[in-house]
Amino acid sequence: MTASGAYAGPMRSTLRGTILIVDDNADLVRGLDTLLSNDGYRVVSLASGATVAESVAVTRPDLVVLDVMMPIVDGWEALRRIRENPSNDGLPVMMLTAKGTEDAKVHGFTLGADDYLAKPFSVREFRCRVEALLRRTRSKGDEETQRIPVVAESGTEFVDASDIIYIEGVRNYTYIHTYDARFLGRLSLGQIEAKCLSGFMRIHRSYIVRLNAVRGYHWASKSAFKVVLGDADGTTVPVSRKLVTDVKGRITE
Repeated sequence: MTASGAYAGPMRSTLRGTILIVDDNADLVRGLDTLLSNDGYRVVSLASGATVAESVAVTRPDLVVLDVMMPIVDGWEALRRIRENPSNDGLPVMMLTAKGTEDAKVHGFTLGADDYLAKPFSVREFRCRVEALLRRTRSKGDEETQRIPVVAESGTEFVDASDIIYIEGVRNYTYIHTYDARFLGRLSLGQIEAKCLSGFMRIHRSYIVRLNAVRGYHWASKSAFKVVLGDADGTTVPVSRKLVTDVKGRITE
């Protein structure tokens, strides 16, 4: 049992990922747990949708398999709670239900479901859908390592790294600067640095810049070295003294 009361399947030396199953049918959960564990997945299960958001935050699953018909908090509400958190935008959710009507499917997709499997279903179909969802997500994840989530009026949007001139860190959030615009970033400077964006370098505790956007550099004073960026304002950004030689070398490569 986990701290939240969820059961975790047996750990393996080489896990293919973690799958969270939310269903009040104990027999079904047991069967899916055995199937997925044998396929190399770590399985976490909940009998109710009441704590699904907390469980997702703690276990960080690669996929959620969510039943619709559950007491107290049903699958629709559980799905809404998952999608309330922007950090779960890329988390795939498969809905399981006895209601296979078109209206029910449309409702699920509207709330943010990625797939919909009507009960009863075959083991073969379930396994194929799990594999397809995870394969699609991993492929999308590879693409989005070069994209940064930002705050927009319509919700979370993504800015391509190729459009970013520099990234400014302010406390635990960031500003993403393009040629002539600025966006509030959803990631901290450290989180963005961990993405290892191609062609970018953290040149100061508060700045990451795209190196091929640097148009020049100079000593602003005996102790202040700055680079000039190719945005609309010709912004100058400071460079940490210990990084000056490295920055010069990277820029002239």
